[in-house]
Amino acid sequence: MSTPYTPSVLKPKLKVGYYHHDHWRDINGSAVPFRENLTIPHVCIYGKDGSGSWSTTDFVYATTCHEVVHVSHWEMIGEGAFAILWLNPKTRIIPESWAVAVEWGLTNLEYKVLGQKYLSPQALSYNFNYGYQSWYLGRNDFYTPLFIDLIDDFNQKTYYNGDNRPDDKVKNYTLSSIESILFGVRDYEVLKAMLKMNKPVGVTDGDIDDLINYYRNI
Repeated sequence: MSTPYTPSVLKPKLKVGYYHHDHWRDINGSAVPFRENLTIPHVCIYGKDGSGSWSTTDFVYATTCHEVVHVSHWEMIGEGAFAILWLNPKTRIIPESWAVAVEWGLTNLEYKVLGQKYLSPQALSYNFNYGYQSWYLGRNDFYTPLFIDLIDDFNQKTYYNGDNRPDDKVKNYTLSSIESILFGVRDYEVLKAMLKMNKPVGVTDGDIDDLINYYRNI
């Protein structure tokens, strides 16, 4: 993954803060990369959700990854381009689903490393939030498995037998290859074109069109 933040004279070191309580807007975390307030971190993580329940340690870790990925994405494509993506309801799914994919990948990696260290079968088979494969149309429509679907070998439409799930026939991309593609992505048509130019063996242009068009039409 790319360095999430590059400090400079006008831009201090990235600060991440954990708050052992909930947030008044019922959010798990937030990221404001351009924040210059010395008393408030760029990334804020909250230990309790809006229902009053404490988050588990894996969820806190995943949320931290998610918010730092937003900073990395912002740094990679620039503040203006990121704002256009995130503020437009039709394309906000791209930065949010990218952060979902990285939080999933890094949290799985962390727990599997712990499993190897402590010989834990549960950690070795750990899959954060089940890869978001239980997601369906109408449930957190910005936070989707769009990019996870490019990586995994699991078709949730077939498994769950539902019309409100994507038909995922794409697999074998990596987080690294997707990140290099996202550098130039500002909309779904460019995303499809870049994925086709860098597709793994066995993936067809039609498979990519079907998957990305499903999310584009949400």
